[in-house]
Amino acid sequence: MTAVTTGSPYADHVARSTHLLDHGRFTTLATVGEDGPWASTVNFVALRDPLRLLYYSLHRARHSRNIDARPDIAGSVHLLGTPGFGLDGAQFTGHCEAVPAPEVPRHRQLYYELNHPDPEVRAAWLLPESDFTGAGPRRFYVVHVRRWWLLDIDRWLADKHDTRVEVDLAELATAARP
Repeated sequence: MTAVTTGSPYADHVARSTHLLDHGRFTTLATVGEDGPWASTVNFVALRDPLRLLYYSLHRARHSRNIDARPDIAGSVHLLGTPGFGLDGAQFTGHCEAVPAPEVPRHRQLYYELNHPDPEVRAAWLLPESDFTGAGPRRFYVVHVRRWWLLDIDRWLADKHDTRVEVDLAELATAARP
């Protein structure tokens, strides 16, 4: 899937994906509900091996209600100001679900530590655990990524065709950050 025969700086799809996952902070999720399709941008952190995206949202938000009814989603991540080409992006499909209440403490800790490594900044953003369970207004959600594609920069540079190249999730898992 990721094999490219050129020496292009854009041919390392795993490195590019890792950069997007490590530095992209927002994903746009596409869901479908009774009112039709909906797109929402959420702040995420990447969890690896297997690839998952962790975020939180109001559980009564339209996209959250859509996910409760139809958990299959699609999404995208993009970054501007990347080395070389100046932009990069990925699209993905997956299955999304709310984090069960007993797992909230672990996911909350992961989310805040990865999203806000500086303890002072983290403390300023940290919401109480009770916000994510029971009568609390929010839930943590996990997107279990099924497939991941990158913008095919080499193809764009060759013929201006806007296409994607699929990245093998197993290869991406082996490149996970510590």
